[in-house]
Amino acid sequence: MKLIILPFVYFLCSTALFSQEDITTRSYTVTEKSSDIQIDGVLDEQTWADAPVTGDFWLQDPIDGELAAAKSEVRMAYDDNYLYVAATLFDENEYVITTLKRDRFGESDDFVVLIDPVGQKTNGFAFGVNAEGAQMEALVFQGDGDESWDNKWYSATQIYEDRWTVEMAIPYKTLRFNTGEDQWRINFTRFDPSANEIHVWNPVPRQFDEYDLGYFGDLRWDRLPENQGANIGLIPYASIRHDQDANAADETKVNIGGDAKVALSSSLNLDLTVNPDFSQVEVDDQVTNLTRFNIFFPEKRQFFIENGDVFAQFGQGADGPFYSRRIGLDRAGRTVPISYGARLTGNATKDLRIGMLNMHSKTTDQSVGQNYTALAAHQRIGQRSIIKGLFLNRQAYDGSESISGDYGRNIALQTLLSTNDGRWQAEAGYLQSYREGIDSDNRMLLGGVYYNGTRFRAYIEAKDLGRNYYTDMGFNSRVENFDPINREIVRLGFTQIGSMANYYIYPDSDKVNFHWSGIENFVWANEGYGLTEWYTRLRHFIFFKNSSQVRFRLNNHYVDLIYPFALTETPLPAKSYNMTEFNVDLRGDQRKLFIPNLYVVYGEFYEGTKLTLLSSISYRFQPWASFELGLEYNDINMPQPYGDLNITALTGRAEINFSTSLFWSTYLQYNTQAENFNVNSRLQWRFAPMSDLFFVYTDNYTVADHWGHKNRSVVLKLNYWLSI
Repeated sequence: MKLIILPFVYFLCSTALFSQEDITTRSYTVTEKSSDIQIDGVLDEQTWADAPVTGDFWLQDPIDGELAAAKSEVRMAYDDNYLYVAATLFDENEYVITTLKRDRFGESDDFVVLIDPVGQKTNGFAFGVNAEGAQMEALVFQGDGDESWDNKWYSATQIYEDRWTVEMAIPYKTLRFNTGEDQWRINFTRFDPSANEIHVWNPVPRQFDEYDLGYFGDLRWDRLPENQGANIGLIPYASIRHDQDANAADETKVNIGGDAKVALSSSLNLDLTVNPDFSQVEVDDQVTNLTRFNIFFPEKRQFFIENGDVFAQFGQGADGPFYSRRIGLDRAGRTVPISYGARLTGNATKDLRIGMLNMHSKTTDQSVGQNYTALAAHQRIGQRSIIKGLFLNRQAYDGSESISGDYGRNIALQTLLSTNDGRWQAEAGYLQSYREGIDSDNRMLLGGVYYNGTRFRAYIEAKDLGRNYYTDMGFNSRVENFDPINREIVRLGFTQIGSMANYYIYPDSDKVNFHWSGIENFVWANEGYGLTEWYTRLRHFIFFKNSSQVRFRLNNHYVDLIYPFALTETPLPAKSYNMTEFNVDLRGDQRKLFIPNLYVVYGEFYEGTKLTLLSSISYRFQPWASFELGLEYNDINMPQPYGDLNITALTGRAEINFSTSLFWSTYLQYNTQAENFNVNSRLQWRFAPMSDLFFVYTDNYTVADHWGHKNRSVVLKLNYWLSI
């Protein structure tokens, strides 16, 4: 099915581009420090008495267009090496501190400075702290952020009866900017959980994220910072790992490797890794799958997450040509050793952002070595629009020799057009794959139109994938269909059209922040079969001022099965099903120490009915510990010969923060569908900036066969950041 909406997309978007609204822009002029600054959170230096003061933060959530009642003041200064930020946040000392752990934006009383040193509204940096001094930093790019990014900077806080204060020192080496560039942009954000509010320095409409790059103010310098010269970080590691499997086979390995971060220019960075080790990464969640297709798991390895957006922002939804979990992990999530990797990312010019990646995995008993290459370029056009291209190549290797014909390649060309205020957006794209002997049905087309207003928000988008569209380095959600009768995977191309319309009501109420009502609809058609599935959802959400929520949904799901569905031992027959279900989602006050949540679903499910219960209870000992218990229970009742199905998933999570540099977390998972019980316990000590000692214990048991032991591992890992 051809995508007839693509010309319409460009017509709407090009029209919108000539009807942009003006955006309020504040400015701050940073001056050179007049005295030495000690980063202790106490604003007693002469510099802060002399520095210009800015304040009058605006409400961004739950409403906008009004000044925040809580007073905030910000000062800035600089010297030859650092940009300094000081903030005074007035309050009644009723702070919410959910954790002392790093990189938890928006959960506590936080202050965040957002910096776009290139001034092109495409990417930037976020540096924040909560009232107890826990740091958080992130990369910010158009439409999203990356909290896994880490780098060296310094901060401290102090708490008083009527306020708390922040001091930050951000090295120029941490920021990627062009020497002599005078288009710096900045915003400041304050999270106030006790009032359930978000405050911003430069106004940001409430329908956008508070870190939206299009709504920063101007940062002006009385003297622009100079290039800091070479910025090289070496991060060697050493680890000892002991594994034991069900056959009591013991194996102990010592691994040595490391990473390097090299600033090739003020805005272009090279990351290198040799023999990388990801043993400290938290295990994947064990999820229940009641669908006919694979589950998308998020990436958790920092090397792949950092700057990963430059490669991953292609495709639509879960269907994308680049999915970093295809590198160094097999389809079951098991580790495949990597020999080396290199990644070059950053701004080549003001308007051109590039990415280059090459990684090589080792040959194992289960698979041959693979080389992965990715090249991406994002060219800004206008104020917030982008045209971007991607090339991917997977090549199999036998030792040092490539294996002829064993390759997979992808190209992508996409554009995202946006009005200056971000309310209207449109996208279109053409993607194609290449494999030995395949030259037809190997492309993907996509398009969409999006409107993001204050009260009304809507979109319509579509994509069309051919059955031979392969993504060896990506993720395809629905091309592969399992035929349980013949025990084979059958590839079928499909077209998907999705639409959504939401309306927001902001009442004058002491209890309710806003109501959200809407409808979603998704339609799928398979090549050769026509319409095979649709999903329609009506919903109404109520968001309360105390941060609790009530969500109602009515869902209708029609499926015309092409192949039987092997959910139970006897597959469901290939015929049409029309299923309706209702669910209610109750979420407690997230500011409280004790937080209950409950989600209930009941309705038709193929030949029978399904009851789903998801509940969690968490308790927080502010600020040093939190404990959570979770339950997912699915009770599926169907007539014979299909039978009933009961699936239980239990989780337990404990997190203890001894300080802002010493953390212990334990995660327990029990899943009857996977027939597995998992324990993952991790102790992390950040003994120096960006330098850690990890101790990780992982154990797996089968819940069948009287809880037989499957495997166990114990890891001790040390890494240290060396600045050159």
